[in-house]
Amino acid sequence: MPGTVTFQVAVVLMLWCVVGALMADAWATPLERVEFEGASQRLPYPAVIGLHGCAGMHDTTKQRLADELVGWGYVVLLVDSYATRGIDHACTSSAFATFLTRRPDAYGALVFLAGRTFVDPHRVAAVGFSAGGWVTLSAAEPNSFELFAPPSNLRFRAAAAFNPPCKQAMARPGIPTLIFIGALDDWTPAADCSNKIASWGNDGPPVELVVYPGAHHGFYYPHLQPGTTLFDHWLEYNGEAADNADHRLHQFLDRHLQLKADSGNRN
Repeated sequence: MPGTVTFQVAVVLMLWCVVGALMADAWATPLERVEFEGASQRLPYPAVIGLHGCAGMHDTTKQRLADELVGWGYVVLLVDSYATRGIDHACTSSAFATFLTRRPDAYGALVFLAGRTFVDPHRVAAVGFSAGGWVTLSAAEPNSFELFAPPSNLRFRAAAAFNPPCKQAMARPGIPTLIFIGALDDWTPAADCSNKIASWGNDGPPVELVVYPGAHHGFYYPHLQPGTTLFDHWLEYNGEAADNADHRLHQFLDRHLQLKADSGNRN
């Protein structure tokens, strides 16, 4: 293709975290190698860090995220907080303790990406699901990075959370944030997100809530068709809501992570 070159980049990575403190005590392997066509000046690329829910991340969801985010022009790093810790799930009484151990994983993943020459460390977003959405909202809090690392200018640029337990969220996000939730979610109720956002007020970067009528917890997961009960909660895929969330997420990431077409400055 005239005017373009092809880069072979490990644009989809899986990170297994062994984080006792914020350090690169982790390793990553490529899920796949992808030929990425684009003008050479596009390097380095923006990136997205994916944070799984309390039961981990199903292979179909991993593949969906990889296909879509890579197709949109993003490096993808999917963080597995359970494998090396021997955790099967953290959906019951261990939820809070596991959340505390997972918070450094998000920052560790950001540090890891900052060391990749093909990634722009100042254009990285966190995207979390359910319990991972809780971690995402925590990582989006103002000054949260200083709790885990020496002072630096390394920060997440934006955050998106699917079905997060908003009632557990603390400070208002200090970066642009997008929250998706189902109106029929009986595990992480939409009302908790509405109430939390109202309590935060309007000062600061935009925080947007999208509530999908007729959608349950896990509406984004293709493998939840038909729906099922998990830990006394109903989970079910909703294709219309999932497709709309993809569209909104794409717009959100491009708005906050992509370079302006008419300048070399970051948005």
